[in-house]
Amino acid sequence: MQKTTRKLIAVGDVHGHWEGLVKILRRAKLIDANHNWCGGHNRLVQIGDILDRGPFSLKVDALLDKLQPQAEADGGEVVRLVGNHELELMMENYLISEFQRPQAEQIREKMIGQVLSGNLKAAYAYKGFLFTHAGVTRKLLRIFKLQLDDLNAANLAMLMNMIFKESITHSFFKHPIFNISISRHGPDRFGGIFWEDLVDLITSYPQGSPVWQVFGHTPVENVTIDRVMNMIALDVGLHNKLQYLEINNQGVPTIVNG
Repeated sequence: MQKTTRKLIAVGDVHGHWEGLVKILRRAKLIDANHNWCGGHNRLVQIGDILDRGPFSLKVDALLDKLQPQAEADGGEVVRLVGNHELELMMENYLISEFQRPQAEQIREKMIGQVLSGNLKAAYAYKGFLFTHAGVTRKLLRIFKLQLDDLNAANLAMLMNMIFKESITHSFFKHPIFNISISRHGPDRFGGIFWEDLVDLITSYPQGSPVWQVFGHTPVENVTIDRVMNMIALDVGLHNKLQYLEINNQGVPTIVNG
């Protein structure tokens, strides 16, 4: 029996737009008409920011919660990354959220459990591509180089997830991965992996990122593969444009219109 070809589908910020996400997952043949996983050994990476702005944040959350164990049982994987909207809830900064405090506290408790269990991550690596919500600046790579002999995608994702889980465990958010840039009214020239805008991310690399990066956070008109900067921007907003990224088993990225 021929094995199902593995591929990875990456989807940008959802922000409560359940219908757009479902259309993409159906187009990518990852879910069936009943919204159950049918993707076999393939992978889905959702880049974070499923909450707020759109009408169905909790419905999106429930769908991804359902798909994670279904994909694992089928030999596939659903990877959920934390965006700044999820992070702010976990840090008890409820003003950014559309939820009333009691509901926000319930969502926070659930998400913290998912971080500790590994179902919510800060970063992910696949075939040399590094996935985070907002990208990793050159400043952060210099900091990580003090701890890593090789700044490859897998090592960077492992280190960031370790830092993130420890920070969540101790409610201590002082590591530079949590920085907010000046352009987002924060105190730092460059932001961390949850709060960095695309223009500042690009500015931080005079000659392009040394590792391929895939991220959302900053709205773009189209999913963009920049082969000079080694960056792929995903946040097209699922309410008005259905595009996603596919990386095949050979590690070749392609933009797909949903």
